[in-house]
Parts: sequence; structure tokens; C-alpha cells
Amino acid sequence: MTDIAPADIVADAGIMPPVSIDVTLEPHAILNITDAINADAIPQTYVRNGRLVTISEVSGDVLADQPHAVPLRVAEITADGLRRLLARHTDTHKIVRKKDRKTGEEQIGTVPVSPAVSTAKAVLSETHWPKVRPLLNVVHAPVFRPDGTILQDPGYDEATRLYYAPIRNVPRVPDVPDVVDVDKARRFLLNYVLGDMPWADGASCANFVGLLMTPMLRPFIKGLSPLGAIDARAPGSGKTLLTDIVGHLYGATSRSWVSDDGELRKAITATLQGTSEPVVVLDNVGERDQVDQPTLAKLLTGATWNDRELGSSRQVDALNDRLWLVTGNNISFGGDIPSRTVLVSLDPKVPDPDKRSGFRIPDLNTWLEDEANQVELLYHLLVLARAWVVAGAPAADRTMRNFRRWARAMAGFTQYHEIPGFMTNTDALAGHDEEGAIWSAFLAAWHDEFNDTPKRASELLKTSELQPTSSGFHDPWDGAFLTRADGGRLTSKGLGAMLKSKMGRFFGEYVIRGIYDKKKKVWRFHVDRVERREAAVDGGEGGAHDRA
Repeated sequence: MTDIAPADIVADAGIMPPVSIDVTLEPHAILNITDAINADAIPQTYVRNGRLVTISEVSGDVLADQPHAVPLRVAEITADGLRRLLARHTDTHKIVRKKDRKTGEEQIGTVPVSPAVSTAKAVLSETHWPKVRPLLNVVHAPVFRPDGTILQDPGYDEATRLYYAPIRNVPRVPDVPDVVDVDKARRFLLNYVLGDMPWADGASCANFVGLLMTPMLRPFIKGLSPLGAIDARAPGSGKTLLTDIVGHLYGATSRSWVSDDGELRKAITATLQGTSEPVVVLDNVGERDQVDQPTLAKLLTGATWNDRELGSSRQVDALNDRLWLVTGNNISFGGDIPSRTVLVSLDPKVPDPDKRSGFRIPDLNTWLEDEANQVELLYHLLVLARAWVVAGAPAADRTMRNFRRWARAMAGFTQYHEIPGFMTNTDALAGHDEEGAIWSAFLAAWHDEFNDTPKRASELLKTSELQPTSSGFHDPWDGAFLTRADGGRLTSKGLGAMLKSKMGRFFGEYVIRGIYDKKKKVWRFHVDRVERREAAVDGGEGGAHDRA
């Protein structure tokens, strides 16, 4: 018997031979490849959401188009990708038989081959990989493990299920930073790097610090993080610089804002499927746009994202482990977004803010591009975080439905480091909530006019008709009645649908109630006015019993 497999060659050279995989018969091939993967035959192979993934390096124009992109990605292994990996890392072969021309004896040998595409697809259809390490993502800056220690050693980390691939050499942080180092770190961040930012209020500075610390502390805090909205009164105020700080430190992918809900869904799916950066910036919300998309609201409150792959019936299941940021000038919010948003406002209070001068750091953008400055800033953030963790990670009471764990942790972090005002500007979001303002005015006028008398949608609509006067026409609602998105007049059916969609939701002190008349098969609506009171217990993420 003659075996011409390349494994003999590498064995003779003293090199560990690759795993040998026989794919002669397809049923055996499927099982043999599956067993080999479970035996770690292919380096850097992991499992995520039941699917095999690998860490791959990306080069070319993709990185040039994304200044804060990182060179490594977590990529799902496709059938062609599996064939390539097997060719590179294993001795995948089939058995061949042939007769010797001189002796007539049958010889048995092996020939290197790639498995059939159908075989590779069958292997990848497996969802249970008990011996393959689970992987959440790749990170390029140190993060805090669930036990409060810092992930600073390159490679796979079992505690976080992250792969740390540093792109810069950050000095190791002491287990217990001394008070001098902590004070220095605080002053470096607040007085130097952020010292010239034109915060509209103290809350905006504290809120940004909370967002800035999120990628670093996410494995320690756990849970979801809200949308970070970086809003400016005028162009040139510095909102892009704030996203640059986060992007330079952790890596970020940036996409232009799209207001269409369907297009936004596609952008979210593509981002979660095709990138690994821990920060996503939805940049430059248009002045006439409104951030109110149900897709975005759903994304923010879900630990996983499910969608159909574009152009395919294949389902995409992605982990939502990103920090999502939106930027714009005088951003308008609506729907469920205000309750899921932390606002950072910039207001230079001067004309032509981009022409300001006399900064502590004359050109912050150029300063951020210097690797030495990135290292110094990262080190100081790690010191601040480690000091807070060593102190017991004290939390502070903040109410934010769906993000309670994050809000309490970041409130405690900012309070510990004497950064006042965290999330004290939540009322300011009401000024950005255009939809809420429209509904509040409408319900207030409705209640003033009809008190709690039930009305059908057709009856209510009739009261909005313009009344002729000697000087023209009079609007009984003084412009407060609802209209279509294009400003046109609603139909009875359209108004009824809008009222039913908002039943039970409070707009300020007002809420719509509805009663269905089964006999006449019609809805009747009225408005209640309820005095606003703070909830005694927050029933958001973590439950009422989750107290630090």
C-alpha cells in the first residue's frame, strides 16, 4: 500500500502534521469534518449563535472609507470559506485506487481535495458545537471582565468570551490605583480633553462620560445601553469630535442617517452582520427628519437582532452588543425613542462656532489621531474605571426603563468621580420630542373642549372643520388638531386608527381612553387628565428587586 499524503512530508521535517480528514464518501465526510472542527483542527474557529465564525483580517478600501474601523472582523464561515480553511489548515483528502502498470497490483493512495459544496453546507447546518469556544466579538481596547478585573492580555478570554486584539500598547493599570493617579486621570479627561467642549448643561458632560465608558465597562455592567444622541445648536459645535473620541479609542463604524424605517432596518442588519466595531454612529440626522423609527426603538431594547438577509430568505440572528450614537443639529425625536435616549447637547452660544480659538488642545481631531495620545487617554479611563470597581462599583438611583442597570451604574460612576448632573436633562428631551408636543397640544385642547365626554372619530373630526366668519374662516382648534404626515386633513378611518394606536400612552398629563361599542361596532374615545407622579418602583430592566 502506497500513501502519498503530504502529512508524511511534514512529519519527516519534524513539523506537527495537520489533521487528516477523509472525504471520500460524503456521509463520512460530513461527520469527519464536523469531528475535526470540534477537535480544533482549524485555528481561530469559534461559534456564535450556533454558527461557526472565524476572526479574519480586512484590508483595502473598506478601512479607508471608515476612519475608525478596525482591521479584524468576526465573520461567519460560509461553505466556500470552510473549503478554504480546510485547504489551509488540514490534510483533507480522498482515497484513490489504481493498478500498477508493471506488477498489476492494486495501490491505494490519497489525493488532496476540497469537500463538495454540498458537504460543506451540510457541516455548517450543525448548530451544536460543544467543543468549539463561543465568541461574542473582537475588541481592540481593554475591557472589564464580570469580576472587575481588566482584560489586558491579547487573545481569547473565557470570562468575557471576547478576543482581545490590541492595536496599541496600553500600560497595565494597577489593581488599586492610588488617589493621585485617580485625580490626575479625572483632570486629564474633564479639564484637558473635554475642557473646551461647549456643553449646553452639566448633564451633557456627565452623560457623555457615561457613554464614553460604556464599551469599556459593558462586560462588567451587562445589560443594554441606551441610544446616545449628540445634538448641537449649530454646525461646527463639536459633535463630530465627540464621536471621534469614542471611535479612536474603541473603533467605530459610521453610517449616514436614513429616516425611512425600512432602509434603516437594512442598514442595521448590514452593520451587525458585516462589522465588529463596538460603536455605531448614525451620522447627521437631517433638520427635517425625526428620530422616531419603530425599528430603532426595537433595536435598542433587544439583546439580539433578528432580520431576513437582504436578497435572501436566510434569517440573520446577531448579537446587539454595540453602543449606538446619533448626531445632528437640533434633532427631533418621536415615538418611543425619547424614553430610550441619553441626550448630550452642545451650545457654543456664539456665531460661527467653528471659528473659535484658544483651546487647551488647539486641534483635538489631529491630537486624537496620535497613538500616544490615544494610549494616554485610554489609560486614564481605565484608572477611573478600576478605582470605581475597587470601591465596590457604587450605583446611584436613576430611573430609565429598559436600561436601569446601565443608568444606575453610570450614575454611580459619575457620582463617585464627582461629575455632577448625570441624566438630569431628561426633561430637555421633551423639547426635542416633536411628536409628543403635537399630541400633548391636541389632547390638551380636546380635554379642555369636551372634558371626558366620549366621541367617535367621525364626530371629533367634524369639530375640526373650519367655520366661516365675516373676515374669512376660523379654526376651532387653533391649529392643534392632528393632520396627516403631509399636513393634509385626516379621514375618519385614519383618525380612528391614530387614536387607537395611542390609547393608554401618556403625553404629559393626558391619556386617550377608548370604549368599543359592540352593538354598533364603533370606538368612542375620551381624554383623561392624570396628575403626574414619580413611580415608586422602576419596573424596567433588572426588576424591582435589582438593587445594588
